[in-house]
Amino acid sequence: MRLAALTTTALVLALAACQSTPDLATLPHATLAGTHVDLDGDRIDTFRPLAINGRSVLPVVDQPVKLIGHDTTHLLPAGQGVRVEIEALAAYTSTLHRMMWDPMHAQGVVEFVPAAGATYSVHGSISPEVSSVWIEDDATHAAVGRKIAVPGRAASGASDTATPAMRSGGA
Repeated sequence: MRLAALTTTALVLALAACQSTPDLATLPHATLAGTHVDLDGDRIDTFRPLAINGRSVLPVVDQPVKLIGHDTTHLLPAGQGVRVEIEALAAYTSTLHRMMWDPMHAQGVVEFVPAAGATYSVHGSISPEVSSVWIEDDATHAAVGRKIAVPGRAASGASDTATPAMRSGGA
């Protein structure tokens, strides 16, 4: 009798642990979207979330460069703190530019409490002097959490190795 009760209890607990978590879309939630800016035919500045609460949100693809310039949308649980890892990067379509030019990149973590029904976007600015990234409330255009800024190569006083032809878009 006692063994049967223990077995039944263990079975019930095991099955209870197998319950799937509720779909976030059915609960109060907020939305977070990545953004990008196509500066010219060669450079795309991309601002995107990398992970939410420690879970990677980038799709697994065989060629990660195909994710550049494609904005994704993610749901965030409302009313509780979230930890979002975000990045800003300048990506070049030209192979020569990808190999030779400064990548200009900023990455960090922003923690905030999303409001139910709110929409947020990842924004930033990228330059040789400083690259920054932040999360913005789409309704108020105010930054939530903190802004992440990373000094660039030009800010450190390093010399610019790009030739004038490269800067003007020539080879």
